[in-house]
Amino acid sequence: MNETLFLIGIFFAVLLFVLTLSRIVSNRREVSRNVAAARRGRRKTNEDIERLLGTGNEQIRYYLDTVQNAPLNSLRMRLVQAGYFDKSALFWFNVIRLVATAGLFLAVQFGLPQISPSTSTPAALLFATVAAAAGFIGCSWFLERQGKKRMIEFRKIFPDFMDLLLVCVDAGLSIDASIDRVTREFLKTVEDFGVQLSIVSLEVRAGRPMHEALHNLSERIRVEEARMLAVLFRQSEELGASVSQTLRTFAAEMRQLRLIRAEEKANTLPLKMLFPMALFMFPVNLIIVLVPVMLSLLKMFLALAPGAT
Repeated sequence: MNETLFLIGIFFAVLLFVLTLSRIVSNRREVSRNVAAARRGRRKTNEDIERLLGTGNEQIRYYLDTVQNAPLNSLRMRLVQAGYFDKSALFWFNVIRLVATAGLFLAVQFGLPQISPSTSTPAALLFATVAAAAGFIGCSWFLERQGKKRMIEFRKIFPDFMDLLLVCVDAGLSIDASIDRVTREFLKTVEDFGVQLSIVSLEVRAGRPMHEALHNLSERIRVEEARMLAVLFRQSEELGASVSQTLRTFAAEMRQLRLIRAEEKANTLPLKMLFPMALFMFPVNLIIVLVPVMLSLLKMFLALAPGAT
C-alpha cells in the first residue's frame, strides 16, 4: 500500500513538473515572438511609411480598383479581402490551385494502384477525380479562412485603434490629424490594419467626409464596430456634438459590448462541452460500471451451469 502511494506521488510530481516546464517554455516562446514582431515593426522607416501613405502606392490603387469594379464574390475580391493586394496574387493563386489539383489527381491515379493492386482503373480514376476536386475546393476554403481570420484580427485590434484615437483627440489634435497619427503607429506594428487606415486618410485628403470614409472602412474590414463609429461621426457632425465626447462614449459602449460577447461565449461553453463529454466520457463510465457487473453475472451463470464444479 505504501509503495503504491509512493508511485502515485512520483507520477503526480513528474506530471506537475512537465506541465510547469511546458508552461515556461511556451511563455518564453510567446515573449520572443512578440519581441521579434516589435523589432520588425521598428525597422519600418519614415520613408516606408510615407510611401505607404502616398498616392502612388500601387497596392492601395489596385485594392481600390478591385473594390470599385470587381463583383463581390469574384476571386479578385476574395483575394484582397484575405489581405493579398498585389496584382500578381490572382496569377499565383491560380497556379497554386492548378498545381494542387493536378498533383493530387496524379498522385492518387498512380499511387493508389501501387498501394492496393486490386484497385481497378475506373475506381482509381474516380478516387483521383474526388481528390482533385477536394484540392480545388480546399484552396478556396483556405482563402475564405484567411479572410475570416483577418476579420477576427481586425475586430480584436479595433478597440486599440479607438483608444489611440481618443488619446490623440484629447491631446488637441484634429480628427484628421489623429487618424493620420494612429495610422503611422499601426503601419509600424500591424501593417495590414495600417494600410486600411491609410486608405481612410487618403479618402479624407481627397475631400470625402470622415463618416463616409469610416463607412467604407467598415465595408472593407467587415467589422460592425467600424460601421457604428461611422454612424456616430455622422450624427456628431449633424448635431454639432463634441468629437472627443463622442469617441469616449463609443469606447465605453464598445468595451461593454466586448464584455457581453465574452459572457455569451462563456454561457455557451456548457452546451458545447456536453456533446464531447457524452461522446467520450459516457461510454467509458458505462464500461467501468457495467464490466464488474457483467463479470459477476458471468461467474454466477458459469457456476450454475450443468457439470460446473
